Amino acid sequence: MNLFNEDNFLHRFFLSAGGFIGLNLLWIITSLPVVTAGASTTALYYCTLKLHKDKDISIWKCFWKSFRGNFIQATAVWLCLAAAGICVWFEKRAVVSMPGAMAAVFTYVVWGIALLLLVTAMYVFPTIASFENKTGRLVVFSLCFAARKPVYTLCMAALTCLPMYFTMVDAQLFPIYFFVWIMCGFSLTAYGNSWFLWRLFRPYFDKEENVCRA
Repeated sequence: MNLFNEDNFLHRFFLSAGGFIGLNLLWIITSLPVVTAGASTTALYYCTLKLHKDKDISIWKCFWKSFRGNFIQATAVWLCLAAAGICVWFEKRAVVSMPGAMAAVFTYVVWGIALLLLVTAMYVFPTIASFENKTGRLVVFSLCFAARKPVYTLCMAALTCLPMYFTMVDAQLFPIYFFVWIMCGFSLTAYGNSWFLWRLFRPYFDKEENVCRA
């Protein structure tokens, strides 16, 4: 068996692993300013969706193409989501000082808004990465995609949140988890989520190629 053959399993494995590591590092570096997190996440999903669609891509070229092309739109959405999240956090703290019945009602309201923001954040950046339209419409489209396949939404939420939860609660293994997140955790999570997203988006790619980015 020739280890240097391009069709060899080990060659393909290490090539894919290197791609995910490079994509992960690109996302981390471009997210560090915080303000750019929306554009970097959009670029991350652009790459992972392209991997499901085209199988073999140039991570570097695709990432920067999406980062530059979607920067304004993705950043505007990210800043709005971040501002809304901060407001929800302050409201959650304020609920504690309310009377019993009112506190219970507002607790449900706050958690409902927080859930809506989470779902929007999971879908809106992949939607921006994939389709060309006005920002408001893309936000609506992202919520429509989330409602169309609730099971997909639950699977994506579990795939996104559970690893992070175990990372935070398991102090003994935290260094290992942290190393995995730094190396490839975010890109693999996005790739896993893109398995569901691509099945939602694919019919629109087949019918309306003129409005699709990927």
